[in-house]
Amino acid sequence: MPVLTTSRKARIIEWTTKRRGMMRRLLVVCVVLSLSVPFAMAADDSGVNRTIDTEGTPIHSIVVPDVSTDGVDFVINVTLTSEAAGNGTTVEWTVQQCINSGVCNPPEKLGMSGSEANWTGTITPVDTHSYINYDIVLTYSNGDDEKIPEGGFSEGGKVWSDCWVSGEDSGGNNCPDTIVLPEEGLPAPALFATIAVGLTAALIAKRDD
Repeated sequence: MPVLTTSRKARIIEWTTKRRGMMRRLLVVCVVLSLSVPFAMAADDSGVNRTIDTEGTPIHSIVVPDVSTDGVDFVINVTLTSEAAGNGTTVEWTVQQCINSGVCNPPEKLGMSGSEANWTGTITPVDTHSYINYDIVLTYSNGDDEKIPEGGFSEGGKVWSDCWVSGEDSGGNNCPDTIVLPEEGLPAPALFATIAVGLTAALIAKRDD
C-alpha cells in the first residue's frame, strides 16, 4: 500500500479545501440569482401593454383594462370557446404586481367566478404599482391544468398603470409633478431573503479564510 508523504498530504488537503470553498461560493451565487428573478421582470418595452395570444387555445377572448390605477378594481373577463365551455373547463389566473421602486410582489394564483363560457376575476392594484403581469390557468374535467401562455409571465399579459416608473423611464397620465417612490426599498420577504444571503456569504467567506 503506497505511503503518502507529508507534502503530498498537504497538497491533497489544500486542494480539498479550495474545492469546498468553490462549491460554497457557487451555492451563494445560485441563491442570489434565484432571488433576483422577481426583480428583473420589467425587461420589456416600458409603458407598452402586452396581450395573450389565444389563437389555437380553448380561450376565445381575454378582455382587460387598457390601463390600471392604484386602488381601483382591475377586472379581467375570459371567454372560453364553445367546446371548452361545454366540457366543464374552469378558469383561474395568476397575477403579479410590480411597483415603481422596481420590486415585483410574489405571484398570486386566484380563482375566477363564472361558469361555462364566461369567467371574471378582480384584483385591487396596490399603491404606486407600475404594471400588472397575468396569465391564465385552465383546469379540465379530468383534473389536468394548462397554463396559457405556456411561458407564463415572460409571454403573458401585461398592463401598465396610469403612473409608472421603470428604470430611468416613467409615464402615465395620472402622475403627480413629483413621483415619490415607496420608502421601503424591498418588501419584507425580499428584505429578509437579502439579509439571509448576505449573512450566508459572510459566514462562508469567514470559513474560507
